[in-house]
Amino acid sequence: MTTVENATKPYLGLKMLIEKHGYTQQQIADKLSMNRSTFNNKLNRKSGRDFSLSEANTISIILNEPLSNFFYS
Repeated sequence: MTTVENATKPYLGLKMLIEKHGYTQQQIADKLSMNRSTFNNKLNRKSGRDFSLSEANTISIILNEPLSNFFYS
């Protein structure tokens, strides 16, 4: 279950998956038609930034990983 506290934590699981699959943040950002700094802000949930469901689904498809693997406690 996602709590308010967890909603401000970076996606550590997603960061690990990006590395595991040999991608860079720039490569994923490019596939989302997003600049790298925006992607990084969303990945780290800076200033309340977060991925849209569509963006999260696209990342899930790129990495061939379920959305649930994006979260790391």
